[in-house]
Amino acid sequence: MTKHTHTQQDLVQPQLANSLSKFEYIDLLRGLAILGVIAVHSQQQIPTLFQLTSSIFNYGQLGVQLFFVASALTLCLSMSERKEATPKNFYIRRFFRIAPLYYFGVALYFLWRLSKEYYMTNEINIPAEYDVIGVIENLLFLHGFHPKNFNFVVPGGWSIATEMAFYAIFPILFSIQSKLRFNGFLKFALLIIFISFVSQFVAIEIIQPALLDKGIIKSIQVNDEFGFMYGSIVNQINVFLIGMLTFKKLKETIISNSMLLFAALLCCVSCFLLNTTTFKTGYNGFIYPILSAIAFGIFAIKLSSIENFKNSFSQCLIKIGKVSFSMYLLHFLFLDIVNYAYKKTLFKALLNSELQLIILFLTLTAITYIAAELSYKKLEQPAINFGKRFIQSN
Repeated sequence: MTKHTHTQQDLVQPQLANSLSKFEYIDLLRGLAILGVIAVHSQQQIPTLFQLTSSIFNYGQLGVQLFFVASALTLCLSMSERKEATPKNFYIRRFFRIAPLYYFGVALYFLWRLSKEYYMTNEINIPAEYDVIGVIENLLFLHGFHPKNFNFVVPGGWSIATEMAFYAIFPILFSIQSKLRFNGFLKFALLIIFISFVSQFVAIEIIQPALLDKGIIKSIQVNDEFGFMYGSIVNQINVFLIGMLTFKKLKETIISNSMLLFAALLCCVSCFLLNTTTFKTGYNGFIYPILSAIAFGIFAIKLSSIENFKNSFSQCLIKIGKVSFSMYLLHFLFLDIVNYAYKKTLFKALLNSELQLIILFLTLTAITYIAAELSYKKLEQPAINFGKRFIQSN
């Protein structure tokens, strides 16, 4: 009878898997994040809403920033437990986590746009916005650095480019935070935030006017509207850093009711800065992601103290969060289909805009979740498992 000897790696990996599986609160955060994203895109289809309704649903766009905070927090938790000597395996895991499904999205939306063009014109025409460079940039996740292509090839693809840019520098940032106490890393983060603001100020006030005068560009301005600079890593690095600061406070901070109230106030201020038509500084898009990220960090710490999420609503959010990446990429497709179908049928009889929004939001969420479950099982999980096998074989 052969005696099986467990290596240190054999013992560590199951412990790691069990430990990481306990972080249900992160899936809950992701569930809230994707519901926010679906909410804002549903709201954009119905222009006749009350201003309050529109503003609340529009705040759902900060779901992307909630994704970023959750991502930074997750990566820090994972990296601190794995304690790998080099970042090679980190990059392999991240590639197989993101790239296969994203590449599927590149193909899916190309075919979808061809289908829509054929439906409207009876001709198969490649949309004029497509170019070879743009597709290559998306395949290399470099589209976040190109004002024209940062958000076209895959709808919402700007956030994936920004996420991948963060992955590229994360091992360095993690090493820095590991060597510093909270106050030291806070000072480092504030320095980066200051550099981020100065960079955007120079881009807006100096570079942009010069390029506009020469007719090279139309606009790269960071303002209240969504734009290239707003979505770039130059602006969103601040949100990721707040996620890393959240990690450093995770085990030592007890969130009081007053802190929760403060977080809620930050969300309200962020919502105002996002939706206001009278208080436009030109830099609202720099401020409200930071304020929201601080609030999300506080909520994350509070949720991390909950050992079991027993109520059905929490469990539903956790299930949604587990497939949130698939939902993010797929919901744009189903939004087109469901919105078109409802405007041709139900919405002709149902004239109340708020009811239209609720029906569109709930239908879109349900259909996207069902499709995402399939996508997760057939695309995401196999790709993640392949990445694990690839790491083990090298």
